[in-house]
Amino acid sequence: MIHSVCLDLKQIEQLGRNYLWPRPWQCARCGNNKVWGHGFVWVIFAGFAKALQIRRYRCPVCGCIIRLRPRGYFERIQTDIATIRSRLIQRLNTGRWPRAAANNCSRHWLCALKRNSLALLGMAWRYRPAEAFDRLIGMGRVPVRRSL
Repeated sequence: MIHSVCLDLKQIEQLGRNYLWPRPWQCARCGNNKVWGHGFVWVIFAGFAKALQIRRYRCPVCGCIIRLRPRGYFERIQTDIATIRSRLIQRLNTGRWPRAAANNCSRHWLCALKRNSLALLGMAWRYRPAEAFDRLIGMGRVPVRRSL
């Protein structure tokens, strides 16, 4: 289970395991109010030279593993939401990718956004991709995920 919290990735890069990690109040699956530390997992984020160690917790009652994730990032995507949105908006407005963003990930995000907006929002959203991006997030969907 992913638990989205405010994390300072630059401090995590500097301090590593000594970072002051926030502890979840309770298990999101069963509601138990005690969770135990369950080690760390290496996670890659865009803009960092190496993977960062991110804290995990475990519920002793149901066995649920809770992994912390910085707020502002989609699950399983290394780039933050604001950067993804700005790259896509610039591409759609100007017809060109930002200089640092002309990579395969950006093209995959655009393809996935078009596919998701067409499948989940209908044809009318195809011509307003910025609104489609925000609307899909409001629906609890990841607009740049390849799977529906």
